[in-house]
Amino acid sequence: MKESRASLYSLMTGAAGGALAWCGVEMILLGAGGFPDVRIFTLVLGAAAGLLLGAVVPLAEGLRQLHKEKIRGALMVGSVFGALAGAAGMAAGQLILSSLADSRMFVSFGEGSRGASLARIPGWTILGGAVGAASGIRSRSGRRVAAGLLGGLLGGLLGGAAAEFLGSSLPRFYGRAAGMMLWGISVAFLADRFEARRSRGRLTVLAGPLKGRSFPVNQKVMRIGHSVRSDLTIPGDSTA
Repeated sequence: MKESRASLYSLMTGAAGGALAWCGVEMILLGAGGFPDVRIFTLVLGAAAGLLLGAVVPLAEGLRQLHKEKIRGALMVGSVFGALAGAAGMAAGQLILSSLADSRMFVSFGEGSRGASLARIPGWTILGGAVGAASGIRSRSGRRVAAGLLGGLLGGLLGGAAAEFLGSSLPRFYGRAAGMMLWGISVAFLADRFEARRSRGRLTVLAGPLKGRSFPVNQKVMRIGHSVRSDLTIPGDSTA
């Protein structure tokens, strides 16, 4: 699998994750009146967006290796880290917003203002970093964690800025949909590209179910076998 084809999985999972996150956000917004406090509402909103994006984006690795167990493992790890980072990110954004609103130096940071949109971008950035690092955490590779974290942070920053811009420029329903899908794509694609560029090399499978597919090597020792604990799991292989 060439890098261009490998990136397609990231684009697909990013778009799907962004779309799911948007659906979750819309459902929560419908029940916004039932939340007793805006801070709780913000935490729930961030956790839901993080859980849904984090559950889908790391699936790209399992899809590349055609392995159901890795898909399930990626879903579990990604959703947990995504939910935690989503809540933390939105809490950070809310804290920044509150601090700027209380400062006399800023007069346009009220809720719903353009300044408020800028204050939320750090939340999208933190969430993007956590989602990008999820695959490296699951594979226990510090190199992958660092590369995915950097790519995810950059993707979260750029995608979050685009999401806030679209959300304020287009009708709210369509703006949020387009913005969150673009955010998901940015996080997934840039995290994948950073991992690929920071890899020590690429391993191409010459035979078997994964014939022709190429995988980045991000650790000094790469375990290859049938076990789900392997770094590269080859379906049908008898080694552990």
